[in-house]
Parts: sequence; structure tokens; C-alpha cells
Amino acid sequence: MRSTQLVTVREGATDLLVPAGFCKKGPGKSTEAVFYNKQMEFSRDVSILLGRALFEPAWRILDGLAASGARGLRMANECDSSSQFHLNDRNSYASELIRQNARLNGINDVTVHCRDLRGLLAEESFDYIDIDPFGTPVGFIDAAVQACHDGGVLAVTATDTAPLSGTYPKTSSRRYGAVSVKSPFAHETGLRILLGHIVREAAKHDRGCEPILSFHADHYFRCHLRILKGAGKADRALKSLGFAFYDEKTLARGAVSERQDGSNARYAGPLWTGELHSPGLLDSISVHDALGTRKRCMKAIDLWRGEAGAPPLYYRVDELSKRTRRQPPRMTHLVEQLRSHGAQAVSTHFDPKGFKTDMPVGELLQLFEDIADR
Repeated sequence: MRSTQLVTVREGATDLLVPAGFCKKGPGKSTEAVFYNKQMEFSRDVSILLGRALFEPAWRILDGLAASGARGLRMANECDSSSQFHLNDRNSYASELIRQNARLNGINDVTVHCRDLRGLLAEESFDYIDIDPFGTPVGFIDAAVQACHDGGVLAVTATDTAPLSGTYPKTSSRRYGAVSVKSPFAHETGLRILLGHIVREAAKHDRGCEPILSFHADHYFRCHLRILKGAGKADRALKSLGFAFYDEKTLARGAVSERQDGSNARYAGPLWTGELHSPGLLDSISVHDALGTRKRCMKAIDLWRGEAGAPPLYYRVDELSKRTRRQPPRMTHLVEQLRSHGAQAVSTHFDPKGFKTDMPVGELLQLFEDIADR
């Protein structure tokens, strides 16, 4: 193994040898021989929770861009599953470090590959495929949807949040075939553009997609989709594609199937307009004590459960406060008042100052003023 200083970190019930200069916060820079980002522990903890709920005996699980093996080895070690685990990284040093970390934890039943991921996916198929790249995942999506078994799950991370969220719309158009725009709810449209791209790529191969858990956290988007074979399933998924609109003058927003000519609104998309989460899956998840981000996981799951069935796109309390020139109320009080007026209202995981509601924007602004004036 290449000479480099290694340190031991612990995530969940798994010990990991990683480069001493590992990234502790943010997207980081890939300066070490093997990239490891401690801030992604929350994402990996969610993978453990999902794996414990999803993985079936004899499933073939692939961590396609494994680096140190943090996600794949943790799933093998902590998901209490008899699945077959495969970890791949084309970096020979990374593949050796994965083997060393497997031995460190007494994990003897994993297969380690040192391949270009697209080549591996062209030759083998899996029930669960995880793609967690440094940057955009677009170069791997096409191969991954073809290599995923019917009814299997594709998990994708994207750290290129700036293009997806409207900072670099031309980059978004090139990579994802969708226009991104800046807005108060850009984190949600960015995630939905990513989902829409995966749905369109899968449909090319007569495969449908069903998002089961998709979220924004820290510096990345993360989505999990069930892949379903069949032209009819692909067509049904495509029906959930559309556009998000935002009228800065009125603060109106929403999702529509087509852009409207002559409108003052700006449009982002095409993007996924359907559900982000499966309520049944979320109800089956049990958060256990061993997780390093246990409290964060519990809070996130509560928010994700609340968002199920809520309309797409959220408001921020501060944008309403700026428009009405009123002091913002407490979020819990605002949500309670919306519900007492017969509207659907939930907090959102996308933003601590964000909430979703089906109340028309004119009524919402009036209610906001009334609450502030009391």
C-alpha cells in the first residue's frame, strides 16, 4: 500500500482507517490519496437505516465509488443483512484500503473490485447501487439504471449543488438537460432537477423510477429511487415531470406540467413534481442508538414524514416578513395558524425557516400580517 499517514475514525459500529488529512466539513477538496469526508456521516447513517429496512436476503449490494469503503463497509457491518456486498473503486490504493478496513472490522464476506464503475456496471447487475461521486453523478446514471435489477434501488449523491440550484444555469442545462433558477426554494428545485434527470435517463431504457427518499443536507443532494422495468412504468414516471414556477412580484409558486407563455414567472425544469418520500418506508425505519448522528436522523425522519403528501415548493418565513414588513412569528405558531384556517401546513427539511402549505399566496400573506399584528 502507498505510504501515507492513516488515522482511525469510528462511524456507527465500524472503525475506519482514513488519511490523516481527511475533510471534516463541507464538500472539501480531493487532495488525499483516498477521499473521506466526515460531514457525510449523516448521509451514511441514513444509508444504514434504509439498508436495515430495505435489504433482502441474497440481494447484491454495490458501493460503486467506495473510496475508503466507509459507506459500503458500514452497510455490510451494520445492516444485519445476509446480502452480498460489493465495493468498487478504480484507485488501486483505495481498493487496498477497503480490504484493510474490512479486515479491521472482521468483515470477510465482501467482494472488492478495482474497476472503472461504468465497465463494472456493463458486466454485472445489482439490487442496490450506490453512486456517491466527488461532484456530479451524471456520468454514471445511464449505466446504473441499466444494471439495477427490477424492483431494486438506485442511490445517488450530487455535490454540484450550485448548478442545480440556479447559480450556474448553463452548467445545469449541459449536465442535467434542465434549466435551474435562483429562488427562495432553490434547494428543492435542485433536488427535483436531479430526480427528473434520473427519471429521463431510466425511461430511455424502458424503466420507471419511484423516489422513496430524497433530501438536501449540508452541501449535497441525496436521492433513493426504486427502479421498475417496463415501458408502461417509464411512461407513468414521465407523467410526473414538469416545471416549477416562481413569480417574484407576487411570491406565487408551484408545479405545472408545461410552461405558460406570457407569464411573469420564471420556470425551472423539467423536474420531478411528484412525491419525494415513501411514507410506508419511513414508517418502517427504526433509529438505533449506535448512530453517531442519531438525533439528527430522528429529526430528519420526522420532517420527511411530515412532508409526505405536502405540495411541492416551500416558503421561507423571512421572505414573507420582508414582503409584509412584519416581524416573523415562530414557525410552530405559523404552522398551527395555517392548520386552524383549514390549510395543509408542515415544516420542511430543506430549510429551518421553511414551510409548505396549500394556502393560496394572497391568503397566506394576509394571514401572516394578521398574526404579526396581534
